Amino acid sequence: MRNLTRTAIVAILAVALIGAGWIWLASRPPERAEPARIDVTAGTSVRALANRLEEAGVIRSARLFEVWVRASGKAGSIQAGTYDFPAGMSLPGVIEMVLGGRTLLASVTIPEGLRLEQQAGVAARQLGIDSAAFVAAATDSLLADSLGIDAPTLEGYLFPETYLVDPETDARQLVRLMVGEFQRTFGEAWRERAEDLGRSVREIVTLASIVEEEARVREERPVIAGVYWNRLRIGMKLEADPTVQYALGAHRQRVLYRDLEVDSPYNTYLYPGLPPGPIASPGRASLEATLYPDSVPYLFFFATGEGGRHTFSETFAEHNRKRRELNR
Repeated sequence: MRNLTRTAIVAILAVALIGAGWIWLASRPPERAEPARIDVTAGTSVRALANRLEEAGVIRSARLFEVWVRASGKAGSIQAGTYDFPAGMSLPGVIEMVLGGRTLLASVTIPEGLRLEQQAGVAARQLGIDSAAFVAAATDSLLADSLGIDAPTLEGYLFPETYLVDPETDARQLVRLMVGEFQRTFGEAWRERAEDLGRSVREIVTLASIVEEEARVREERPVIAGVYWNRLRIGMKLEADPTVQYALGAHRQRVLYRDLEVDSPYNTYLYPGLPPGPIASPGRASLEATLYPDSVPYLFFFATGEGGRHTFSETFAEHNRKRRELNR
């Protein structure tokens, strides 16, 4: 009987050692030299992912992966996204990566001064997001309201920035992210400053979008903003070319005299005050320049053609004289 017990113990130890050896071997990194990229969609099961990882050579054993993940109690925590698995990663490392959601993030850079249709084009090129879906989300008044934006569309509130996102990000998710960045940027201090100026957030964003389109040199932004504030203060038309381009629905190198007659509330040559809303998405510098403009005596300016710079004048006579001098 004693010999039988001893034999059983030896057998159990042998099985345990074999099992431990198998686990050790199966959890070791596979012999591959190249990294592997795996796309994991939402709702992917542990077993399906385990099989894909084994087929791609990321792990040695799909079975051990599945058992390990289920034993952890986190089988429902696999994060969707794109993963880059480096060569030589152990099984525990792979499991930690997928449960921790360490996905490969995609980068999208939205420049300042773009209309929402142009931003949609950038999102399509850099993320593969359907541009029509982006425009639909950005013009959804219910979505705008849910995001705390009191406007019929999100024109002007899609903050220009470089975003790191999951490659599976869709149009509405990106729009929400961009508006969220605007809300964080236009914080409480700026909202209080807008109140001090007697203007709503929408009015500030609208004027900042014009400053964004006019300014090419950073230090001129507060000066240009100061000119427009001066015009608004005395009831003078803004006469901003970018608003005419917005009314025309296209950018033009030169705004012609006949373009100034387009009948649109966005045409600030025809209608006094601010246009109904932003004409593009202003960046941080233009928003700040609009909220804190330089105190200048100017009412007029035009581009000199020298590195994006402008010349500024107090009177229309001075303005015309400088134009004649430039033309000569």
